[in-house]
Amino acid sequence: MRLPLTKSILIGPVLVGTLALGGCGGGSSSSNTLATQSALTAVASPSTVTVGQTSALSTMGGSGTGVVSYSVSAGSCTVSGATLTAPAAAGSCQIVASKAADTSYAAATSAPVIITVNAAAVTQSIAFSAPSTASVGGGNVTLSASASSSLPVTYVSTTPSTCTVSGSTLTPVASGTCSITASQAGNATYPAATPVTVSFMISGQAQTITFTTVTPPAIGSTASLAATASSSLPVAYTASPAAVCTVSGSTLTAVAAGGCTVIASQSGNTTYAAASSVAQTITIGSGPTAQVVFSHGFTATGVTLDGGATSGYGGSSLDSYTCASSPAWCGGATSAGTSAATSGEYYYYQTPTPAAGEYVGISVFAPGVTALSTTGNTAGVTLGSQTSISFTFNNNPEWARQTTANTDNILVELTTGNLYPVGGGCHVQLQTVLHPAGGTTPTTYSIPLSAFTVAQNCADPTVTVAKALLQPIAKVDFQGDSGVSALTQGNPPATTSANTTVANTATPPVYPTTLALTGPITFQ
Repeated sequence: MRLPLTKSILIGPVLVGTLALGGCGGGSSSSNTLATQSALTAVASPSTVTVGQTSALSTMGGSGTGVVSYSVSAGSCTVSGATLTAPAAAGSCQIVASKAADTSYAAATSAPVIITVNAAAVTQSIAFSAPSTASVGGGNVTLSASASSSLPVTYVSTTPSTCTVSGSTLTPVASGTCSITASQAGNATYPAATPVTVSFMISGQAQTITFTTVTPPAIGSTASLAATASSSLPVAYTASPAAVCTVSGSTLTAVAAGGCTVIASQSGNTTYAAASSVAQTITIGSGPTAQVVFSHGFTATGVTLDGGATSGYGGSSLDSYTCASSPAWCGGATSAGTSAATSGEYYYYQTPTPAAGEYVGISVFAPGVTALSTTGNTAGVTLGSQTSISFTFNNNPEWARQTTANTDNILVELTTGNLYPVGGGCHVQLQTVLHPAGGTTPTTYSIPLSAFTVAQNCADPTVTVAKALLQPIAKVDFQGDSGVSALTQGNPPATTSANTTVANTATPPVYPTTLALTGPITFQ
């Protein structure tokens, strides 16, 4: 018997089988063995991830054309294709790569690859807003920054010349920009927060300006300006327009007639904020307002030195309000004095017991006038730019002994000479109330004409003070009556300030009221 002939066949790089050839006409047999792949290694990039992040999977090594797949051998990661997704919790995952067999190579599996899953990164932030107000002298301010970690925040001032910080207390030092930085250094859990800086203005302490009313100087003359700041800082002045008035330091110079606006200002410093400016507008005239004399003084015969008549009057409920020196409760006299300035006119009224509705007064007529006409116009003093009436008055000596506040009142009354409306009607009266000084020392008073109120019952009820002053002033009255604001012509106010409460030391005692004028009556 012949032995069979054998032949080896190499498939690929590895001997995978032996073919036995029989004799002619004999049978045959075969056997296949796949080659082992080279080492297969799984690769994750990155190999360390944060919860919820992904990592790209790939392999190194292996042989043949088999398909690579990935699976999780341990842990909670998930795989989709070649993408790994980390779980929601920190820890680790094991990933295995597998490569399927093909016609030449057997399947291969990598060793497990460990992927570390870190927890999410921990951070903190600072919320810090600037204080709404901060001023020098306005007190300390509490800072209120907060960290999201709830850890305490520290503060530092980067502008210590303007503001300082101690703990969370800010102290304003000077006006200007204040910058504060809030920080949180972190701990074992939280890293340091990013510092936050806020900047804001420190305002100065408030101040105000008091500006004394400026008396308009005559053209070519000057006036001293007097304004003060509550901070005691110097006040600066400006004046406009320059064609009418100018200012140098605190001296105002009148250049020409017209309206002049003077402004007092104080710009502040590191301690005080700028004050609100105060302005005054004055009228520069062609010269000082001329003085109009109503009476230069009094003669010894009850007439002014200018020929105007004078008289006194008084009354009360005890004499039916018509005292005419009988009974001898009233009376008066004129004193020539040593000069016009010291001449005087006085009138008194006194009652043995307190009386109701008591009044006493003095009338002084304009130069050359002895009575008001009831059928036509009466001469008087015509006013132009004059704005006030001036006179010297000796006060009732009994008033200083009374105790009720503001009962010592004098009614000052101006009566116009022309009948109003023109051609008929009545004489308009202008009235105001004066609260005189106490005692008997002569005092000079100046009352603005703007303080007077119209008291009239003429046919034209729309008459105003300005309209009335277009008429000449024929008579001036001074009455020891009330001081109420509602004044009506012909009806003295009901509440009297004549002396009804304090008796003198006479025997028997009486209740005296005395009015006394001294020297001139003028309008300025």
